[in-house]
Amino acid sequence: MWGHFFVLSVVVATALGGEVSIPPNALRNGMKERFRTGTFSPEFQQLLQSMGMAHKFRSNVEEREDDIVCQLCNELIDPILKKYEVERLPLDIVWHIALTRTEKGSETICPIIGQGYGCSGIGLADWSINIPPGSSNINHGVVSGEELQAVLLTDIHYDPYYEAGSLATCNLPVCCTVNTVPAYPEDAAGFWGDYRDCDTAFRTIDDALTFISAQHTDLDFVYYTGDVIHHRVWNTSIDANTNDLRLIFDRLDAAFPNIPIYSVLGNHEPHPLNVFAPLEVQDDALSTQWLFDLSADIWSKWLDEDALATVRLGGYYTVLVKPGFRIVAINSNVAYTFNWWLLYDDVDPYGQLQWLADTLYQAELNGERVHILSHVPSNGGSTYSIWSREYRRVIDRFAGIISGAFNGHSHNDELILYHSLENPSQPISVAWNGGSLTTFSDKNPNYKLFKIDAENFEVVDYEVWAFNLTSANLTPDITPDWFMLYSFKDVYGLSGAAPQDVRQLALNMASDRSVVEQYFRFSSRYADTALSGGCNDGCLRNLLCKLLRSEFNDYTQCLELTPEW
Repeated sequence: MWGHFFVLSVVVATALGGEVSIPPNALRNGMKERFRTGTFSPEFQQLLQSMGMAHKFRSNVEEREDDIVCQLCNELIDPILKKYEVERLPLDIVWHIALTRTEKGSETICPIIGQGYGCSGIGLADWSINIPPGSSNINHGVVSGEELQAVLLTDIHYDPYYEAGSLATCNLPVCCTVNTVPAYPEDAAGFWGDYRDCDTAFRTIDDALTFISAQHTDLDFVYYTGDVIHHRVWNTSIDANTNDLRLIFDRLDAAFPNIPIYSVLGNHEPHPLNVFAPLEVQDDALSTQWLFDLSADIWSKWLDEDALATVRLGGYYTVLVKPGFRIVAINSNVAYTFNWWLLYDDVDPYGQLQWLADTLYQAELNGERVHILSHVPSNGGSTYSIWSREYRRVIDRFAGIISGAFNGHSHNDELILYHSLENPSQPISVAWNGGSLTTFSDKNPNYKLFKIDAENFEVVDYEVWAFNLTSANLTPDITPDWFMLYSFKDVYGLSGAAPQDVRQLALNMASDRSVVEQYFRFSSRYADTALSGGCNDGCLRNLLCKLLRSEFNDYTQCLELTPEW
């Protein structure tokens, strides 16, 4: 939740042009300290004074966190933009937007980057896409008995700088870095990974792929839902990201040499991370075209030329896997509110949602069933609200032909249940999150094995496979002990994995907290540190509400199912 503070503090430090020495995390740490103790940290006081804003904040600690976030954004953005207009600070993405979109100010910027805190503004215009009229017959849950198998992998976050025994408790976005030395043994990074803010060594990735290819010898296809690149946000480049992407996809290809791999981009793939520039931006220092071209080159092993053409236009594509079955892969990262190009133009970036609706309409006419792949889920607090709403409208219209959706990003084993817009209690579709191979943070590595009906391509069941990081690190000379953690149908006592089955799961969770507690334990794959932290009543309710919330800020089903929480 403090990510935007980190980014905003970097913007502030840059805008000050070196006049004041402010650590990049001063804003984040200062706000955390304020809400924990009720006092301002020295760094935060220095920041406020440097901007002439010390008088803007009341000393009452009961002041709502959301209000302070929005106030801070509104107070900072306009002075920064004005300063850049006058002094011409070094050009980068934010300043390019400031120059070319001079009408943009806090009234349009803060509602986007601060939407999760309830920030509002009068300058943000609404928009919508054109969805073909009609409706598709929703008849999920009918299975033929014959099954396909697919592995879902996501969020590898390969870290070429990971070193066992290095410092795992640094004060940076990611730790466990080569040539860092812990003062105490308990602060040392584990051999196979670490529960703290650390990403994935290549040996762990290699072991996972070796195990999967040996354990599951009859796979029909593999899904990878994004984020190859690490969390070292200050240490990326086009060359380094290119090398890492090629390395990991070459290893995936070697692990599954005769199996098609269908992938999407993650928000960490670009340089800088999160940003996907409009196609009209041609400056090499700002454009994302290098990533689209690279992806088309790497994915050409598995995609046809028509699919590669749209990859080059925005990182999205569709492919007919077999008669009657189509995959649609979208670049949902464009809707991530850390994508600063939303401040440049937030209206359906790359025309992708319109393309999605048109593609699904053609699939409906052709009598096809569809799987949708994406990275950023539609329901997150950092998924742009208008994009989230329009995406849900698309799902609502074509739910009858969407047999499954698969995403990543959160690193949690979780799911989203979509309900009808017309009948809010009717479940119509499900999106399954793959969890993560990275342990960042407080996670055990995992992948999922999906069992899919061979005729209508509905999800019948899935298995979660994982290993316990604590146990694995005790024996660095022995490969981790991968095991099946659970079967979705079996562990929750369901007849299947159709939307109505997931609705029943939600009802069970609402009436029996022990079911939500189990869901919580599975979210981290029983990671020791996550379990020790626990999940109180409010935490449990949030887990259920997130499952029921398919659109940003829509709590209709949450309020209906949890009135007494």
